[in-house]
Amino acid sequence: MRITPWSDRELAFGKGLDELPVLLERANGTAARLVHLTARVPREQLTLRPYGRWSIVEHIGHLIYLQDRLDERVDDFAARRPELCWIDLSTQGPALERHRNQDLGDLIEEFRLKREYFVRRVKELDPGAVRHRAINRCRGVSMTIVDTVLYVADHDDHHLASMRRILFHD
Repeated sequence: MRITPWSDRELAFGKGLDELPVLLERANGTAARLVHLTARVPREQLTLRPYGRWSIVEHIGHLIYLQDRLDERVDDFAARRPELCWIDLSTQGPALERHRNQDLGDLIEEFRLKREYFVRRVKELDPGAVRHRAINRCRGVSMTIVDTVLYVADHDDHHLASMRRILFHD
């Protein structure tokens, strides 16, 4: 079964504030899902690059790289900026290369700690920041923090499905 490319995905933005706790729970659970997915997988399989695409550790490295940039988005909402910061993924190559050589447990722990920090910061936003809308120049849409967390959770699921496909040839 084919996985829709991330750039072709259409997300259901516009969810209400009451969806935020569920979306945060989903986003916060990604690290546990990574542990479960990669348990007992040999190192060779974690670094395998099928068809020249990303390996499992590179997918995880990408999630870490993106997580660092998402903290800047929380800053944007907290400051009620009219536009969200641009996330430039063209500079992630050296980070992915570095992650290729790291221990899987260390990678997942780094991701877990960064994601927990992100979730905590979102929960601590004041009500005005939570209701604030800003333009996401990458997507060309107006978003709230709820939309941002939906984006994060769906993006995580996309990469988890891609990793599962590498492991199990789904």
